[in-house]
Amino acid sequence: MRSQLRYRRRVSTLLASTLVAIGLTAVQGGSPAVAQTVSDPTSTQALRTVARFQGEWSSPPTTLSNGETVDAPLMGNGDVGVAVGGSIDDQTFYLGKNDFFSTATNGIEPLGRIVLSVPGLAGAGYHAVQNIAHAQVEGTYSLGGEKLSSRSWVSATENLFVTTLRLSGSRSQAATVTLQDGLGNTPTTSAGGGVLDADVQAGTTSAPGNPHARIAATVLGGSASLSGNRISLTLKPGVTYTVAAAIKSSHDTSRYESDAHHMASSLTGGSLAKLHAVHESWWRDYWSRSFVQIPDQAVEKSWCGSLYLLGSVSRAGKYAPGLWGNWITGNMNWYGDYHANYNYEAAFYPALSTNHIAQMGSYDDPVLDWMPRGKAKAAANGYKGVLYPVGISPNGTSAADDLYNQKSDAVNLASDMVMEYEYSRSASYARKVLPYLEQVGLFWQDYLTWDEATGTYNIHNDAPQEGGAYPQTNSILSLGLVHLLFQGLIDMSRDLGVNDSLIPTWQHIDDKLAPLPTMSRNGQTVFRQTSEGAGWVSDGNDVAIQAVYPGLQVGLNSSADLLQTARNTVTQLDNWHSDNSPATLYAAAAMVGYNPSTLMDELHAEATDHSYPNMAVHHYGGGVENLNVTTSGLDEMLLQSFQHDIKVFPNWTADSNAKFGGLLAYGNFLVSSSIRNNAVEYVRITSQSGGNLTFTNPWPGQSIEYYANGVHKAALSGTMIRLKTSVGETIDLAPPGTSLFSIRTELAQPAKPSTTDSFSTSLEAGQTQPTWTDTVDTVDVKGGGDYGVTGLCCGLSGPQAALRTGERAHTGDASLMYSGYANGGTYDHAYMQVYGFNGSPLTVRGDTTLSYWIFPQSDATTPWVAAGSDDSTCVAIDMIFTDGSNLRDSGATDQSGTDIHPAKQCGHLKLDEWNHVTVNLGTVAAGHAVGKILLGYDRPGATGGYRGYIDDVSIN
Repeated sequence: MRSQLRYRRRVSTLLASTLVAIGLTAVQGGSPAVAQTVSDPTSTQALRTVARFQGEWSSPPTTLSNGETVDAPLMGNGDVGVAVGGSIDDQTFYLGKNDFFSTATNGIEPLGRIVLSVPGLAGAGYHAVQNIAHAQVEGTYSLGGEKLSSRSWVSATENLFVTTLRLSGSRSQAATVTLQDGLGNTPTTSAGGGVLDADVQAGTTSAPGNPHARIAATVLGGSASLSGNRISLTLKPGVTYTVAAAIKSSHDTSRYESDAHHMASSLTGGSLAKLHAVHESWWRDYWSRSFVQIPDQAVEKSWCGSLYLLGSVSRAGKYAPGLWGNWITGNMNWYGDYHANYNYEAAFYPALSTNHIAQMGSYDDPVLDWMPRGKAKAAANGYKGVLYPVGISPNGTSAADDLYNQKSDAVNLASDMVMEYEYSRSASYARKVLPYLEQVGLFWQDYLTWDEATGTYNIHNDAPQEGGAYPQTNSILSLGLVHLLFQGLIDMSRDLGVNDSLIPTWQHIDDKLAPLPTMSRNGQTVFRQTSEGAGWVSDGNDVAIQAVYPGLQVGLNSSADLLQTARNTVTQLDNWHSDNSPATLYAAAAMVGYNPSTLMDELHAEATDHSYPNMAVHHYGGGVENLNVTTSGLDEMLLQSFQHDIKVFPNWTADSNAKFGGLLAYGNFLVSSSIRNNAVEYVRITSQSGGNLTFTNPWPGQSIEYYANGVHKAALSGTMIRLKTSVGETIDLAPPGTSLFSIRTELAQPAKPSTTDSFSTSLEAGQTQPTWTDTVDTVDVKGGGDYGVTGLCCGLSGPQAALRTGERAHTGDASLMYSGYANGGTYDHAYMQVYGFNGSPLTVRGDTTLSYWIFPQSDATTPWVAAGSDDSTCVAIDMIFTDGSNLRDSGATDQSGTDIHPAKQCGHLKLDEWNHVTVNLGTVAAGHAVGKILLGYDRPGATGGYRGYIDDVSIN
């Protein structure tokens, strides 16, 4: 093993020759200098960022018993989770624990409940805050002149739940604390030493090995009486009371009963204060690892909120979270187990790019524990290696031991392992998971068939979706994952110096695996689910794009044709908010350069319309998998490295300032960067493991100032740059002429606000293109949606608003075509999304004017509009402002004094010629910010088609 000293000397002496050898230029800068201390402001920036966000409720949560994601305030320490339901006269703390899987069902069960009741405050006002920076829930309950304040937290390092209560006002209040089992029933209890012990078990029936647990509760700050399953006390104004409950299970220790009781009985005010300080320290360190700062505060909040939930559900050394995390309030859907065909895997992906790899620590255990059964299952089906079912549970058990005609579950489970290694380059981790990956590889070596005619390995009878009937050949999901598996096996084996005899076979499979299947859909080449079998399936899944993510086989360094096929697939899927797609679709779309404005606006919808106040993104059937929606989706817009080439802001929205710090890249590189006025300001890269660094020049056509450990080293040039790094080395990069002082100054500053106040496009190539195509705005509360409007003709599924070239334009060759067919309904209308600005909201000044040209068609210029109809004139540009208001209802008028509402424009536009429409936005919306441009058709009671064109849109 080389010493770091020798490694640095070699880099220094060979830097110039190395750069020349790869077609780059190095210019040594100045006289030799002594390395300086390199400060890192990531922690300060991160803590400042997360402190801005919290969940908030003005009434008690309502979604607590549907067996899925709850809408309640949440806490957790990676093992114990607590959800808070009800108001203060009947407030229930639902206790869940990751290890509480019943051996009777192999499904996760609720552990218990703590019910806090202050009946004298029935009807009190409700205000709850989920303070994610401090990992606690704060409550305020007011009635007349009486107010009760609470602060609840789950210790980050001990299985201890704490809530403090402080009453203000003139009267004392009677209070009770009741212990229940997970279903709200009375458990077996005992009392002693001021502690009430409740003993519970998983499930309603005893079974060998069924986990048991004890909840040991006590009250500090005043006298209390214990009877049955209840603690009674009197709350006096100005006195702080603390309810604490220790929670231990039989999986924690065989002494769980005595340990829980001892923990509760030994608590004092001083020991609780120390535990809280440790709790705060753990979360402070957690938040210090990375941050993002972007104009869209809803998406930034969702990113932070998802990381709070991640830190609450997973810890190394604990059981892994199931489908719904550790917030288990009752009987959970799908057993709450580890679903291996994307659900389980996706919940852990966000730990990687956000630099929280420690939260991956619980992932591997249930997968590795299943290996004996996986080998047996493969052998029973006549194969080598391992074969896994869809649903596994802890300790080698399974709640749903069925393949559902899929062979991909074991290789899907391998994806997190390969990614973790590529991000961390940890030799010890490689040694831990390599035996499993080798067995998965052995299965595919045995299962793949060689086609001599095509020179490819093919996958037969492997359904891309659950239960797909055979034949199913070359599932695109499996193709992507098998590539990733063998690429990971090769990298790990080479780095560890093992498997030399197997690497050529693995490489041959990776090189000769069948191509990703494609097909034509709506005139576009898209990925097909299989080469034989399932083609295009519109069911809310995104299987067709999963060779991109999590398969990682297509990215910005891929061929132009492959990238376009991937982007077409995302467009045709249109599954931004479906039940099963969001956890992987956003990252895939970002990786292939999909329209970043569309991505940001759809992420905005996920963060608002598809999120609870606790910041959990929710879709039917999707639980903690959705922690990956805004995290990986946004991270891949800011930083990409999966093709072993670091790119900063590879797919970012124009005119949108942004900044990130401490994100993790392949090769164990920490990366920080900032973009302002569409130009990258700097890049800082810290090499945590040493080794080769490859990055794309963020300043195309320019040289780069290159500093290493605070010393100017060279001026670099080229498109793709390669350097050797040493362990702990910090590299600063910036445009030519930038001093290290300037870089450090910018690193320490928050992102500069984006200030866009104008927009203009004629829709020509190279100009700003529409964010959406043929997309009804069903997201925003005041977006309008559609009612009674269908496709104009020719099998169209709905109204249109799409770019057209070579048909009709006011200037140039391109315009926006609109069309639809009204069916005579009372409220016939269609509001189509066209442009999104959530990445950089457009500010309306007092003198801002909207201008556009519109060509409404009659039967004289299109066969799809009836003779005598002027329906095509019932169209206008509309806007959604960031406060939720819209243009059409603002009272704004056009240049002739006509209301700009689309329904009011009917008959005021001339058919079959270009009409110029202007609107003084400043008179109705000064100070507002435009979040979205819509194109609206609105004519209640209309029947028949409408069609036309829009061009030369500007807001100035």
